[in-house]
Amino acid sequence: MTKVVNSKLTAMLMGAWIAYCAGVGDYGGVLFLLFFYSLLLWDCSTKKATSVGSTDGDK
Repeated sequence: MTKVVNSKLTAMLMGAWIAYCAGVGDYGGVLFLLFFYSLLLWDCSTKKATSVGSTDGDK
């Protein structure tokens, strides 16, 4: 999931769709997409931060 969220292609597609929604005047869609993508980024960064302190011995 982290690779999909952090990929440049996904960011470009989301940006293009946000630009399209803004051009059409659907600002609710723009806000939803920005919120959704930022939530995905926040979720992935939180999971990464909690897995750093793992002490299971696997390296």
